Amino acid sequence: MTAWSQRPATALRPIVPDGDWSSIDRRLLDAFVAQAATEAARDDRAATPWPQPLFSQYSAYPLAGERLSYETAVGDRLARLSRAVVLAAASAAGVAVAAPHDPLAEVADGLWLLAEQTTWCWAAHDDAFRRFGTVTPSLDEPFLDLGAGEAVAAVAWAIAVLGDELDERYPGLTDRLRAEAEQRVFRPFLDRDDWHWLGLDVDDADEPGVLHNWNPWILGNTIAAAAVLCTWDRAELVIDRAVDGIDRYLAGLPRDGAIDEGWEYWWNGAARALEAVETLDRLAGGRLALDGLDLLPESLRFPLRMQLSADWYVNVADARARGDRSLPFDLLHRWGRRLELPDVVAYATAHRDPDAPVATDRAGLGRLVRVCLDREWAVADARSAALPLPASVDLSSIGVSLAREHEGRPDGLAVSLKGGHNDENHNHNDLGSVIVALDGVPAVMDPGRPTYDARTFGPDRYDIWCMRSDWHSVPAPRGLLQQHGSAFAARDRRGGDQGAQASWSMDLAAAYGLVEHEHWRRTATLDRTSSRVVIEDVWTLDDTAGTAVTLMLWGDVTEVDQASLRVRRPVAGVRDVMLQHDADEVAIEVVRLDDPMMRSSWGDTITRVRLLPRPDADRLLVTVEAAR
Repeated sequence: MTAWSQRPATALRPIVPDGDWSSIDRRLLDAFVAQAATEAARDDRAATPWPQPLFSQYSAYPLAGERLSYETAVGDRLARLSRAVVLAAASAAGVAVAAPHDPLAEVADGLWLLAEQTTWCWAAHDDAFRRFGTVTPSLDEPFLDLGAGEAVAAVAWAIAVLGDELDERYPGLTDRLRAEAEQRVFRPFLDRDDWHWLGLDVDDADEPGVLHNWNPWILGNTIAAAAVLCTWDRAELVIDRAVDGIDRYLAGLPRDGAIDEGWEYWWNGAARALEAVETLDRLAGGRLALDGLDLLPESLRFPLRMQLSADWYVNVADARARGDRSLPFDLLHRWGRRLELPDVVAYATAHRDPDAPVATDRAGLGRLVRVCLDREWAVADARSAALPLPASVDLSSIGVSLAREHEGRPDGLAVSLKGGHNDENHNHNDLGSVIVALDGVPAVMDPGRPTYDARTFGPDRYDIWCMRSDWHSVPAPRGLLQQHGSAFAARDRRGGDQGAQASWSMDLAAAYGLVEHEHWRRTATLDRTSSRVVIEDVWTLDDTAGTAVTLMLWGDVTEVDQASLRVRRPVAGVRDVMLQHDADEVAIEVVRLDDPMMRSSWGDTITRVRLLPRPDADRLLVTVEAAR
């Protein structure tokens, strides 16, 4: 990063942003005090103990593939520490904090527990199981993962905010934490070149490896931690190496700002890189030259470009369909202000509820400190901003397009078509997948992902039903499933927005490994004049037996007649959807969901419709419009 290498030759500045803890959002403070009161005593019984990650929870991953219970316990512990740091900082600034216990003592307890925690690595990531055959972590060769990065960053931000008070009252505590950070994070980071998230090919350092959101997430946390916890010389070594890694991540981002992991993973990918740049700029005294980072505006726009309406998104890859208003929209607000991007500011502002706290305790302590000291975000008001909702989006780097009937409004139809290839980060075998929304709410949908387990990122990923093409709105030539790998790709992608119509098409033959002379072309068109979406499949196959087209639908599906389906979604104020088709047969299957992650978007059920064309057909047409 040229901007960092050319920084002024001065000592590193503190990482905590300028701001006044005495003006902290009162709603946030009151919420944290209320939670502390709940933890201090319940019905005059003993205080609630700190969350304690157990060995049974840790070993549940290598033994049974279950990861959530351990990560939840670790997350609960870090959240309690985050709340305590904020209460202690506000109290030290003279704010009246009616906490039931001494906040600084609570911070010290949380930090001590982190120092005593056997590992900072999340069980699902630890390579000790593979390298040593154990269900226990290695103390001598700790694994540096997202969990370790989050833990060391929490330690660093707590000390950055409260270090002097901690040292005065608890001499030796911060020294102990610095030693733990060196052993668990800084030494392994500097000693090993084979961290997969560095983007290095260990056999050829000039060729980047596969880059994904781990890179900026871990490296951004490592930069902040080194600046606080390391000596000057050690910090320079760590930070310079981390900057090299983030450079590789930024260099790999496409110029259109898209993230193949999906809109939700932008917040823990590109957004983490932006936070790392914020930290570096802070360390350099606000004098980093960011002119060379010309990709920033397009990257900042990616989440808003994937938005269907206030609460719904185009959910490619592992992203969820339903939005999360607790995400750190203050980050987008700050960068939108800094780069003078009114659409980004408006998108962020539209998610700021002035009657709610400015943040939650779940995003990490660094994000929490930043938002607490961002006065402009605290006074932002969603009532003053409208969602940008562009008329169309064409992200050629990941092959995703979106068009809506009315620019700047969620009402009316919207359609998305996905291209790309089947070896993307967080890939689903879903090339050609269509999402159709009416009044901002999906009707033709993508189920998304379930709760992560041992299969999710291993060789059994495509044994999970919702990762397979037969559970996406895509065709099945001769009944074939799409396969995993970069060779299985959408080809010859064409199209664009001509105003009255927006249309994109692609050949999907390679996604199924069809022979060279066979073809399957899918076209998705939004006709704004007739208020209609048309999905057309045209094919050339040696044998059509078993051929079908799948539509994944959300809502109560009624077969009006042989050629029509009505979809009534369980959302107030949205119109019913009518689908018409020219299939020969229709098979309708209601699927009950039992996974909490999927239920958070879709509730109890979704519906799979399989359209079977006539044996002699070479095309199938589906139209979608509002019911009349």
